[in-house]
Amino acid sequence: MDKYFYIFAGVNGAGKSTLYKTNFLNKDIKNTIRINTDEIVYSFGDWKSNIDQIKAGKIAIQLRNKCFLEEKSFNEETTLTGKTILKIIDKAKDLGYKIHLYYIGIDNPEIAKERVKNRVARGGHGISFNLIEKRYYKSLKNLEKIIHQCDFIEIFDNSKKFIRIFYYENKQVYENNIEKANWINKKLKNLLNNL
Repeated sequence: MDKYFYIFAGVNGAGKSTLYKTNFLNKDIKNTIRINTDEIVYSFGDWKSNIDQIKAGKIAIQLRNKCFLEEKSFNEETTLTGKTILKIIDKAKDLGYKIHLYYIGIDNPEIAKERVKNRVARGGHGISFNLIEKRYYKSLKNLEKIIHQCDFIEIFDNSKKFIRIFYYENKQVYENNIEKANWINKKLKNLLNNL
């Protein structure tokens, strides 16, 4: 039986949770174990508390390790900015998981900052604007690093509204409208065009 690691990636405020909650996705994804530290924090604590953030991170690690041990499919949200997520993807691949990537990009970090600001105003979780700025560019760099590890890729531009601009499955590109996204750099275009 196939095992899947569904990754929802993009900078803070790009729309990862929004995409997950839509009916656009394959229903099988929603039947997998969900690992989202923000949702874990909300279940017991306060996103402003470092202690609660650390506890949520530990719970996420335990959930992921349990999925690996029991060979269960799972989905996870990530900004795709740290080394840890790259190691998790490597481990999942080594364990025979099929990697399904849903990447949401936006034109610039200012859009992300504005969305996070609006989310906080509605009582949601926040993050410093400096960190958003750093994560915006790091996320795109790490996207370049993981492209060839993915068995399935859907890329969305959510600068204004969700538009799917790239779709890859079973070693074949079915949709390629990456020229519509200003945020896709030359190196990333080359990688996607050569899948």
